Order: sequence, then structure tokens, then C-alpha cells
Amino acid sequence: MKIFGPKSLSSFFYYIFRSISIVLLAFLIYMEFAFVTNRFTVQDGRFNMKIPLTGNSIQGDYQFSDILTITLILIFGILLLYLLSNIFKALKQTVIFNKGIIKNLKFLTILNLVIGPILYFLIHYPIMHKTEFRNIHNLILLIIFGMISLFLTYVFQKGYTVQSENDLTI
Repeated sequence: MKIFGPKSLSSFFYYIFRSISIVLLAFLIYMEFAFVTNRFTVQDGRFNMKIPLTGNSIQGDYQFSDILTITLILIFGILLLYLLSNIFKALKQTVIFNKGIIKNLKFLTILNLVIGPILYFLIHYPIMHKTEFRNIHNLILLIIFGMISLFLTYVFQKGYTVQSENDLTI
């Protein structure tokens, strides 16, 4: 199977990541709708919300900080998966060094190097009032992923420049 171009591994990953981001967006909308319309139960200070079509439920402490944390993490995950799907969509094209992939890689870099760490510190300190660094590995992984996407952005920019110059000389 090909990696790039139409009918390739890129197409497969595009559909997978786009589908997951749509499902997460639908779940976020349902969850927020359920909180606004009181379609959940509260017992012993914990909420219990049934997830339709699955027979499962989501549970947590019924506090604004927990609900806000879940919402922010879901939004971050949706954005991350959506950007990844856009990158694989650009890789489906016959010319892989294109402006679309460079633009989406820049957004992915900003998401992981700027928004991710800000979100990490917002959730841990002002929202959840945590003082320990027990899960700092998540922040480190975000930064590593951001550095890789920054590196790939410059590789694709250079490839686009070389391809453009090559197309002009022919």
C-alpha cells in the first residue's frame, strides 16, 4: 500500500482521525447539552450521565472545576485530531509539498508548543488547585510532539521551496 497520494495510508488515517474528531465533537455537544438541561443524576456529590447508544455512563465529581477540565481537554483533543486529519488530507494529494500541509503543521506546532502548555498549567493550578507535578510527563510529551511538528514544518517548507523552484526551471 502506498503511503502518500490517493488510495493510500494517508487516506486511511485522514478518515480515522476525522471520524474520531467528529465523534468527540458530538460527545462534547451532548455532554454540554446534558449539563445545561439537567439530563444527569447527582448522588453523593458525583454526577452520572448516560451516554446514548453505548449503555455506558460518564461519572465525576459534580464541581465546576471538573466539568471545565473535561470540556477543555475534549476541545484540545478535537482540535488536535482535526489538525492531524487535515495534515493527512493534504498528504492524500499527488503533490505532498503543498501550502495546506505547511499551514496545518504550523497550527499543530502552535497547539502543542503554546496552547497545550498553557492549558496544562491552567487546568492544574487555577482550575484544579493542584500543587504537585505527578503527571508532568503529559506536558513533556506535548512539547516533544510540538518540536517534532516544528521540525516537520520547516522540512515541508524547504521541500515546497525546492519543488517550486524545480517546477519553474522545467
